[in-house]
Amino acid sequence: MENNTTIQFYQFGKHMHTAAVATVLALIPPITPFAGLIAIIFIFSALGDIKAINYQLFDSNLQNFRKNYIRTTVLVIFGIILLFGGAIVLGISLGIPPVTYEFMVIGLPITITGMVTGVILFIVSSAIEMKAWENLRIFFMTNKSLFPEHLRHELIDGCDKLRTGALLWALGIFIITAIIGWIFQAVGYFKLAKLSELMYYEQTEPQMKKTTPKAPLSVAGQPEINTTEIKEFCPNCGSELDKGGKFCQVCGSKI
Repeated sequence: MENNTTIQFYQFGKHMHTAAVATVLALIPPITPFAGLIAIIFIFSALGDIKAINYQLFDSNLQNFRKNYIRTTVLVIFGIILLFGGAIVLGISLGIPPVTYEFMVIGLPITITGMVTGVILFIVSSAIEMKAWENLRIFFMTNKSLFPEHLRHELIDGCDKLRTGALLWALGIFIITAIIGWIFQAVGYFKLAKLSELMYYEQTEPQMKKTTPKAPLSVAGQPEINTTEIKEFCPNCGSELDKGGKFCQVCGSKI
């Protein structure tokens, strides 16, 4: 692997590690928004690393991974705006009596429709995110020569964990599935963070260069000499001995 690409994979792993830590911290309610924002920032930094890597590799799976994850993020942002914005409007309107007739006839259906659309966008975004992690998984599977075997298994397992996490997020209407999905995501990020170890593998386990044995040289018109054959000679008269013989065929001396 080219040194430039190795460095970019190293950076990707470091960014994913920070995103993993932020994802874990986001489980603490008081800092959930702040930690979640940090996780998103570093995931997008990792996507920038993927873009730089693909300048070298030109791999369609890497490209599709990046595109699908960006689409997922855009849909999530719109889903949050519609769902939570609608919930806020609904809560304020119903909390200030009396509720006007116009709101009940026009505003309420629009607000509920927006909230339902937000939920749908969340579900669609989860499906696209699953596809994104599948793209990255295929990349790791089809580029075996770029990664040590142990590390490659960790990376593939990380993609599987993140796909499962995205699926559980799609079922986020049940709070327990959202929490489990969040944990799966954190574990998946930590596994992808192992790419930061790639430089260590490159330094300590360099690939052995294969050399092709040279064919024995021969002189035109002369029989080729087998350099591996060892010949034996009689210690008495110096004649060449037959293999396995116990006596010299010329002088009769015992070998």
